[in-house]
Amino acid sequence: MARIILFDIDMTLIRSQGAGRAALNGAFADTFGLESATEGISFDGRTDRAILGEIIALHSLGTDAYGRVSEAYLRGLSASLSDRPGIVLPGVEALLPLLQQSHGAVGLATGNMRPGAETKLAHYGLWHWFSGGGFGDDTPVRADLVRAGIRDMAALLGIDADPRETIVIGDTPLDVEAAQAAGARTLAVATGSHTAEGLRTSGADWVLDDLSDTAAVMKLLAS
Repeated sequence: MARIILFDIDMTLIRSQGAGRAALNGAFADTFGLESATEGISFDGRTDRAILGEIIALHSLGTDAYGRVSEAYLRGLSASLSDRPGIVLPGVEALLPLLQQSHGAVGLATGNMRPGAETKLAHYGLWHWFSGGGFGDDTPVRADLVRAGIRDMAALLGIDADPRETIVIGDTPLDVEAAQAAGARTLAVATGSHTAEGLRTSGADWVLDDLSDTAAVMKLLAS
């Protein structure tokens, strides 16, 4: 049976060594002359819309700031990725083709704006595995992008948009919280800044250290 599988990107699929933050700092510097604009701003599990909105409000940058900074960020993201020796996280490259084969299509539930998600995943050779999902372009609320991802992937797969048949894979308690708010189940991986115990405490349905045991992950995602 086709099931909707939605992945977070940063620290779940890849570790970009801060390329996104560096590109965003560069965008605010180039556009508004702000140095280190993201200092003290949490990125963990948040959407691009929420992160940019917080910085824009903090510096009272005006109503057109989001569009201007977004464009500058996307222009600089590829170079920022190339400047940093990031990695694809353990098990991801083996897992994605198996999931596409067994479930028909694989989706994203990511706080990245869609063009940024494509740029990041294409840099690591992963973008072609994903057929759609929910992205952080339009909403600061992560649960909204999970709901959008469920609708988008259900339409692609030709199945009911049933959140109970959706599993969201992420690395933060905010991923877990958003999936639960949308009615989905969660697989949390301790590949980011949160421990396995912390992710269990957040209420994740399953917790793994990483995705390296392909057979175990496939069995879990079929349950």
